[in-house]
Amino acid sequence: MRPLYVDLQVNGHGGIDLLTAKNADEVRKVSQSLYRNGVVGYLPTIITSALSSAVRAIKLIEEVRTNPLPGEAKILGTHLEGPFISKEKRGVHPIEQIAAPDLNHLKALLNAGLVKIVTIAPELPGAIELIQYLVAKGVLVSLGHTNANRNEAIAGFDAGAKTVTHLFNAMPKPPLDGTAQVAIERDDVAIQIIIDRVHVPNEMVKDVLGKVSKRFIVTNDPIAAAGLGAGTYPFGGMEITVKDGQARRADGTLAGGIGTLAQSLEIMSEIGVDSGDAIASVTTRPCELIGIDYQELISLSD
Repeated sequence: MRPLYVDLQVNGHGGIDLLTAKNADEVRKVSQSLYRNGVVGYLPTIITSALSSAVRAIKLIEEVRTNPLPGEAKILGTHLEGPFISKEKRGVHPIEQIAAPDLNHLKALLNAGLVKIVTIAPELPGAIELIQYLVAKGVLVSLGHTNANRNEAIAGFDAGAKTVTHLFNAMPKPPLDGTAQVAIERDDVAIQIIIDRVHVPNEMVKDVLGKVSKRFIVTNDPIAAAGLGAGTYPFGGMEITVKDGQARRADGTLAGGIGTLAQSLEIMSEIGVDSGDAIASVTTRPCELIGIDYQELISLSD
């Protein structure tokens, strides 16, 4: 398969977790595994962690990003998924590492490498100021892992956030009036969503994609277990078990994806999503969101 897809949220792949990767060669294993699964470019994603751990991981990612090799999906920058997130909507993110919005903490992360996206909960004290700072620096802000109500979500988007991290997951779902509902309503917001029959039921996917045509982006949100099979794998210092097509922590909490974007396309075809709209959601549209030329990216992979 010629690699074509772009994924903006990749925690790991092929047995390697990006937060705990030991060296640049392990980061390359992620890039190689993604490439074999049709991915041409991606954003390594660092979940909530100690500042020193995140900085170390970003620097390893930078080693690979600045020296790409054949047979690897290209690293397009880093996605920081935390640490400025809601404790109530943390998912598997470690509660002890969740941090209050702090500019110096943020600057230390940004100084470690090329950061393309930061996921943040807008309702936290000081979050709006961080969103404004990031936007001024040209960093894309995504609202996610948030318990924001309608007004708090609107404030986040009005401050410059342009997208949401895995719609419906780790945020209040409609009919609750929060981030998901506001994002669906606003035509200036790109909708990132996991389509794998696990994170969001197909009926809900079909309903929402009909409302956000031409502005949704599909991610696998893959973890280290992706590209392998049943078993136990690392994820940011935790252990995740894959069984029956799902990746979960010991307490049952869903912990990222193990599917492929080709499978996401198959699901979208099954539920009647326009093929052009679906293909754009895993190719050109994620590139447009982060300011990357898709055709140039494809040509570099030839």
